[in-house]
Amino acid sequence: MEQFLKVTLILHIVSGFTALLAGIVALIARKGSRWHKGAGKVFFYSMMGVSATAVTIAGIKVNDFLLTIGVFAFFQNYSGYRSVKNKTLKPSPADWAVLLLAAVNSIYMVATLNIVLVVFGLLSAGQVYSEVVLFAKTARNIAVNKKQWLLRHIAMMVGAFIATTTAFVVVNVRNASPAWLPWLLPTAVLVPIIVYWSRKVRATGKATV
Repeated sequence: MEQFLKVTLILHIVSGFTALLAGIVALIARKGSRWHKGAGKVFFYSMMGVSATAVTIAGIKVNDFLLTIGVFAFFQNYSGYRSVKNKTLKPSPADWAVLLLAAVNSIYMVATLNIVLVVFGLLSAGQVYSEVVLFAKTARNIAVNKKQWLLRHIAMMVGAFIATTTAFVVVNVRNASPAWLPWLLPTAVLVPIIVYWSRKVRATGKATV
């Protein structure tokens, strides 16, 4: 088991570092370009690796904190990917299942009263609520913004990038005061990017740097 844990940890680190680099490329590349799409695919699969290994490590070490963050990242990554693959946004059974998992995870995060998990849990809960409203509309063929898939893609993929950036900052920034600052700084920096690009999409119909 110890050897398995070491291998899983190595895979987690490699996946996380790859996701971080790919995410940076996807953020700065022209949206819709070959570089953006290519980096986006690498980011998606790397983040799936991050989530899978995080959940595995959390299960072995019985680490609720890591487990909830792993599920949080999976929800963001999966939903952002699905937005591009399913632009109608009509939910599949798998979409509903992931949404239910995210809802339970959000409630648990907030219930821990850990300041970091509470912040991420509230953000996730807000997204879960938006997803429920969106899926309820598309499932009943109620019209939504024709660029809603892109708005969702931006919010979720940048959210997943926040998760991997946070992990990088926390690992490399020591003795910060207050201690929770490295955990929440990437969120404070990157959420405005979501807001900026979302406004661009609503105004012009496309995301621009």
